[in-house]
Amino acid sequence: MSVYYEWGTKQLNKRSEELCGDSIVISRHSDSVTLALADGLGSGVKANILATLTTRIAMHLLENDLPLSEVVETLGKTLPVCEVRKLAYSTFAIAQFFSDGRARVVEFDTPPAILLRDRKLFPLPSNERVIAGKTIRESVLELRMGDWIVFVTDGVLNAGIGGVYPLGWGWGQVTKYLEGHAHPELSAQDLADKLAETVAELYAGAPGDDVSIVVIKARHRLVATVLTGPPAKAETDEAVLADFIKRRGLHAVCGGTTAKIASRHLGRPLDVDLETMRPDVPPIARMETIDLVTEGILTLTRTNELLQNDATRETVRFRTDGAAALVRLLLSVDHVQFVVGLAVNPAHQNPNLPGQLGMKLAVVREIAEELKQRGIEVGIESV
Repeated sequence: MSVYYEWGTKQLNKRSEELCGDSIVISRHSDSVTLALADGLGSGVKANILATLTTRIAMHLLENDLPLSEVVETLGKTLPVCEVRKLAYSTFAIAQFFSDGRARVVEFDTPPAILLRDRKLFPLPSNERVIAGKTIRESVLELRMGDWIVFVTDGVLNAGIGGVYPLGWGWGQVTKYLEGHAHPELSAQDLADKLAETVAELYAGAPGDDVSIVVIKARHRLVATVLTGPPAKAETDEAVLADFIKRRGLHAVCGGTTAKIASRHLGRPLDVDLETMRPDVPPIARMETIDLVTEGILTLTRTNELLQNDATRETVRFRTDGAAALVRLLLSVDHVQFVVGLAVNPAHQNPNLPGQLGMKLAVVREIAEELKQRGIEVGIESV
């Protein structure tokens, strides 16, 4: 079992503050996701600096493969204690999530992480120990597909204080709220946004404390394979299509000739939908077992332009053309594998056609870069 971790984050600044006094850093590695969340003492610039210092030290040490216990010890020795209030200048939660489902969470003076399984609170097994004079809460657990784990700072628990909830919303109420809203179809970002919206309402739009929310969702990795262009050697058509169809996840075919090869190999008819034609994008086609069939280079070029102009699934949600459909597909997965056929299309050598028609591989590479900037993994292979 390989677990993929999707995350969503949301922060709200304390009223009248330009900077949030909390800091969140998350990074993905080949087989794990690492999280550091810190709440700086007080608010504003000073708290922001302290929280940022905490998360940066933690992430730097973790990325250099230091064990969590040593990271905590280093933080304990590095972060001072306020002489007046006798409080640590920064509280923190550090977590590592591994692709085999293992996870380890270390928390210091921060609200306990909330683990939801089947939309119910699942007790987090934990033990306490003292490291560098600080009492640390440590949890080691095995996550399952569909689990949610939510981290919040005090600002979430204090929501509604003196108003709807005289003593604040509290950990128990936050947990009940999450149990009622963690629907499987929601993304991690959706849940983080929902929780933050409710917190803002409880504060009547003027948070009395900095608010930070991190939502981690354990799920299967979503993959799409995009086949564009026929193989360099026509005799490999059948083998390439057979391999393409066997791949898990979504399947897209970009290119008229490629679509005809797929239709022949699968024994499925191509149904061109002229209603989806646009002045700059040829129509899409329908074929059973293939999720999306579009024209080739013109559609890819327009897709690249949309991504460069910061298109999102929402901004192209109601568009029916092939480029918009391809953008939606590409942005709906965690990994996109492009399979680029290197056969030369005679039509693209026509001097009357735009120059970019001979640049299919270059366009695919540009699309790949745009996707990578959005955190999507991309692979390109030639056939």
